[in-house]
Amino acid sequence: MSLLNTNKKQPILLVGKTLTGKSHKAKEMLNDPMVFYANEFTVESLHKDIDVIIEDVHYKPNKEEILFFIRNFKGNLILTSIDKKSVPKPILNSCKIKLAGSATYDTTELAPRSEKPFNPEQDIFALIGDYLKNPNRNEVRKNLMYNKPPDVFMMNALGESLHPNKLVFIDSRVKRRWPQKYFYGMLAYVHPGKTYGRITMPKFAQNKEMRTICRKLGLKYSSELLLKDLLKDDDFLATVKTRLNNKEYRLLGLGEKPRKRRNTPIIPQTVGLSEWYV
Repeated sequence: MSLLNTNKKQPILLVGKTLTGKSHKAKEMLNDPMVFYANEFTVESLHKDIDVIIEDVHYKPNKEEILFFIRNFKGNLILTSIDKKSVPKPILNSCKIKLAGSATYDTTELAPRSEKPFNPEQDIFALIGDYLKNPNRNEVRKNLMYNKPPDVFMMNALGESLHPNKLVFIDSRVKRRWPQKYFYGMLAYVHPGKTYGRITMPKFAQNKEMRTICRKLGLKYSSELLLKDLLKDDDFLATVKTRLNNKEYRLLGLGEKPRKRRNTPIIPQTVGLSEWYV
């Protein structure tokens, strides 16, 4: 039984993002409707009293045919769209707008044997996580070759989570010397995947601060390792403490910078006339 009356009602426009269940809700509101896409819809050979669902009115809708159905047919009509601004004004003004809601639904609930959609375009952090945890190394290789992440960033990031022996040959012999496809291919297979636990990402912001500290102390930008050895010298450490702020103190592992004690203010004594008498 239809949830709408048998009399002609104002068409309903269901608005909601992808996977919010617009189509499922529209089918629940009508009794055995015919479903069309907006760019393919035509009123030819349709019965006057038929109920219709028109999907994706935001994408190149057949406007004249839809308006003709709204004005001349007696059947109930429900339209779906991902937003209101993409729907042609004459259609939008003819409809009663309802929101599908913000909750999204997993497609595997409707089709348990279906596979989740996979977007091959990934950022560098997603690629690192996939590289360390995915046991399907052929899939990892394809993702690397498709996205082509920066080799230096990739090696620095993996150096935080993998033993250097796994990367030393690729870093010294393959990177920038062999064709790029060999670099990503060999990188994919030096690690079996199945890394569990939290992934450690390189702390580039902290490295930037360390370079700033080196510049303050008159060292080269690449002297971060040398700085750790120099801090063992008491005279150098005393010089460092006079040039750095509290944040830089903590980055070097020196704790909190001691605060300067304020001296007790000197209160001037009032001199009366009696002080001038002998």
